[in-house]
Amino acid sequence: MARYFSNAVKFLKDVKKTDSVVVIFNNDADGISSCALIDVVLKEKGVKPYIISQPMPTEKNLIRKIQTTIPTKLIFLDLAMDQQETVIKKLAGISEILIVDHHSIHSDLNNSGVVHYNPRFDGKDIYQSTTYIAYKMTSEINDMKKHLWIAAVGMIGDYNLDYSADVVDEVRKAYPDVTGKKPLYESFLGRIADMIASTRATNALSCEEMVAIFEKAEAFESFKETPGSEKMIESYKTIENEMISIEQDFDKNAETHGNLMLYNLKTRYNLCSPVSTRFSEKFMDKMLVIYQTSTGKVHASARNQGKKFDVAAVMKKAAIGLKAAAGGHPAAAGATVAEKDWAQFKERLVAAMKK
Repeated sequence: MARYFSNAVKFLKDVKKTDSVVVIFNNDADGISSCALIDVVLKEKGVKPYIISQPMPTEKNLIRKIQTTIPTKLIFLDLAMDQQETVIKKLAGISEILIVDHHSIHSDLNNSGVVHYNPRFDGKDIYQSTTYIAYKMTSEINDMKKHLWIAAVGMIGDYNLDYSADVVDEVRKAYPDVTGKKPLYESFLGRIADMIASTRATNALSCEEMVAIFEKAEAFESFKETPGSEKMIESYKTIENEMISIEQDFDKNAETHGNLMLYNLKTRYNLCSPVSTRFSEKFMDKMLVIYQTSTGKVHASARNQGKKFDVAAVMKKAAIGLKAAAGGHPAAAGATVAEKDWAQFKERLVAAMKK
């Protein structure tokens, strides 16, 4: 964590009470959890940040949203802003910027007004969640042990723990009754990660509201008693019931084309990502693509937990020349495709995975 890491820690240490801070974070478990950790440290410094959740790529009106707050410091979490350099260039003129990310690097944005930290600067194959990085950064400033469970939830939600062994060990030692010897995902910490995805799917709470719940929970044991958590728990139950129906339909209607499995998800909830994550565990040797149509666009989520294929590369190549955007990690990626271009996008996936 040598290259640029100390600069990122210094950025946080240098935040003053007089600063107007805006934190922009990805709207998933990794983004929500990393935001909660950063928010805790800033509030302990007497700073109350304004937080904004965003998809990736970010919304077109993001700059306008930020400018209304007149910030002096901007912090981007779990967002590949090096793929949106024009946004950073416009914002660098009004504020100092910290970018903490773990997606594949497109460019190094470090300059006099921008601190850009990504563990992949030290090795392109290093995969550490933004929550893991946020926990390591904030632990350089304060004792974060009582917030370790938040780090665990975000890391589990991001799924890949291969390069996070030190914090995984810390989690197991801190919560032996909860984790035991089983995979962390199978513990109650994993269920909280599922609650985040479920709550996003039902829209029972905003991502900003979930950040607030995490911060208010004084300890892991008191999460269930924290106001608002009941909505997350209820959302989880709702989505688990929906998952039973989806699994039955998947068994009947999933398409298999060589190394590719495709499934058209038909539900009123936004479940592409959680469905692809869960089902991919059953088909480790396949590239699994779950897709769902909404308002003229097809949203697709791809997984390969066996790490046989670079699903991000396959999705990006299939999107070339189409009204489509794709990106992500070798084991987990996503795409948004115009409905009129979906048939061609799908054909390209099938062709690529038959080779």
